[in-house]
Amino acid sequence: MRTPGRRRDKEATRERIFRAASEEFAQFGFSGTSLARIARRAGCSKAIIHRYFGKKEDLYRSALNANYAELSRRETVHITSQTPSVQEMLEGILGDLFAFNREHPSFARLVAWENLAGARYLKAREARAAREPGLRKLRSLLEEAVGRGLVRADLDLDRLVYMLQAITVVYFSNRHTMRKLTGIPFGSRTTMREFIAFYASILANGITSTRGEEP
Repeated sequence: MRTPGRRRDKEATRERIFRAASEEFAQFGFSGTSLARIARRAGCSKAIIHRYFGKKEDLYRSALNANYAELSRRETVHITSQTPSVQEMLEGILGDLFAFNREHPSFARLVAWENLAGARYLKAREARAAREPGLRKLRSLLEEAVGRGLVRADLDLDRLVYMLQAITVVYFSNRHTMRKLTGIPFGSRTTMREFIAFYASILANGITSTRGEEP
């Protein structure tokens, strides 16, 4: 019988492998990453990785899907359907998205590598299962805003959700080159807050309903 201590040790080992795999795959891509290097980084053996995750491709998908699942968990945690204005709602949504990417710097790189590979390794069903809960929360929040008369009823909410994700991913995936091109300190939290407010203001102008909140 497994003891609670052994279960905790196993969970801790899996978490170390996840973190190490995310960092290695983000830095070197799927082809440039070896299980031996992940094992050294995680402080375990290749045999342990195989036991817990199977092949390198399985571990890669697990790491990517784990990031998607964590993003879904973190979305909209600081925003409610009773936010008084569209801009404040958008600032809350983007604030959570930016916070996740700031705290998980490997995520934008992982997504970039997988897109360069033509999404070759990602399995749609697994990825959707990890990502869909967060997207549903976002859509539900926007639907409630439509119902309150804050957001235009003719808006394509799925495309708006995509735009919010895209804005965030591009900010973090391009921040190093754009810093050199523009001199803007994109890694600064102050700069991030300023961009969140800027993006929210621009989007709010386009999606706010002209009839306002109904009584």
